[in-house]
Amino acid sequence: MNLFLYGTLADPEALGKCAGKPLRAPPLPARLPGFRRVKLRGAPFPTLRRAPGAAVQGVVVRVSADMLVRLQNYESGRYRQIHVRLHTARGPARARCFYGDAPTNIPWVPDERLMVLRSRSY
Repeated sequence: MNLFLYGTLADPEALGKCAGKPLRAPPLPARLPGFRRVKLRGAPFPTLRRAPGAAVQGVVVRVSADMLVRLQNYESGRYRQIHVRLHTARGPARARCFYGDAPTNIPWVPDERLMVLRSRSY
């Protein structure tokens, strides 16, 4: 199944560690219209917030059901999966993505140190 990633898991190495095995194909750049990336309330991690006219850049990857279960465990109970429609260089695509339970209005900016620490701690 297709999974859209827009935060700490967008790094293929971190994704492979958290999913239990490396990806078979490289991530495909994708854009999710109608959302913006913001901080999750009470945590330094990203989530999505609906925002007409905005778009979130990320990647779409193909994962197995087993990998998806492991990734859901990594994301914790604060995230649920939603279905989204994306734009890629190959055309429109559908995917699942993780959506946090408490989006703020504060933009999330990637922090490489945090991303490395989070993926290594899993």
